[in-house]
Amino acid sequence: MTRAILRTALASLLLPALTIACQAQQDTSSMQDNSRQAARPAPASNGPGTVGSDLPSPASGAAAAVASPPPAAPSVTAQPTSPTTVILAPGATSADDNPYDPLLEPPPLPKSRTTLIGGIATNIDHVRNHLTVQPFGKGTKIKVVLDERSHIYRNGVETTVLGIHKGDRVYVDTMLDPSDNKVLARNVRVVTELGVAEVRGQVLAANLEKGTISVRDQLSARPVTFTIAGSTQYTSSKGAATATDLMPGALVDVQFAPRRDDRTVAQQVLVLAKPGENYIFSGKITNLDMRTNSMFVDNVADDQTYEVHLTQAALSNPRALRIGAEVTARATFDGKQYKASNVHIEGADQQLGEQSKAQ
Repeated sequence: MTRAILRTALASLLLPALTIACQAQQDTSSMQDNSRQAARPAPASNGPGTVGSDLPSPASGAAAAVASPPPAAPSVTAQPTSPTTVILAPGATSADDNPYDPLLEPPPLPKSRTTLIGGIATNIDHVRNHLTVQPFGKGTKIKVVLDERSHIYRNGVETTVLGIHKGDRVYVDTMLDPSDNKVLARNVRVVTELGVAEVRGQVLAANLEKGTISVRDQLSARPVTFTIAGSTQYTSSKGAATATDLMPGALVDVQFAPRRDDRTVAQQVLVLAKPGENYIFSGKITNLDMRTNSMFVDNVADDQTYEVHLTQAALSNPRALRIGAEVTARATFDGKQYKASNVHIEGADQQLGEQSKAQ
């Protein structure tokens, strides 16, 4: 009787402990299953140790449940990283879009206007890369900066700053650099092989002893002084000519080539007209100016247009004078203009005869 009572009492004491142990075992198994699912271990292992080593022994009882360590936190398997994508803010630029390095490279060319300066190179600083130009006409000297952005040409061939010599004729495309308020040379053209130029006008003065003549250019109306050398050749519209034909008032065509010493040497001088000489013009009338009583004739001989002033005595049939008519005019150059002494109009005699018959 006493043993039965003891068994009953012992069973009542052990039943709650066994219930707690079973509940703890179920919670531990559930957490380990979740851990295995998250960590994805190899098929032959449940984690550290052998298979089933994380399960409590059935004989451990309540003490095993109490002594078991707390479950470990689920581990996370490292996943391969994907390339990082950088999202730029609106209006931002990457380094590849702006490769300019302010420490190693000059800035881009400014967007200011380009101004052409022509003159003589008076000083070249190869250390500071400065070029000083004396503009034509004896103006104020200008200092320009040369750097990697500048292009230098000598007689059409690209070179470096060493290709510019003192006394060279240079033509510089300049730009104002707003970053440092200096004049930047964008292009520098050094010209030493000058071609032949031409000036047509009237002789203002001639000094054969000094070997100079002054000619007023008909385009710019400015005087140009030439040097006459022993190699200068002379011709005339009527044939041969000499230096004595270069009298004031004569119309000349001068071909010259400037030199590095800024002297203009006449190579060929063509005497177009001398005061008091008679000339013949033949061609079509291109224009009539009745206010000045003059006509413009496109001369066939030299393909030039001449203004010929008319008189009433020079025209046999003034009514036949019109634009497009073929004329032959004999005129005398008086130092200022050509004055016609006789004008023959093609077909004017036949027209005059028909008018006489009609009357």
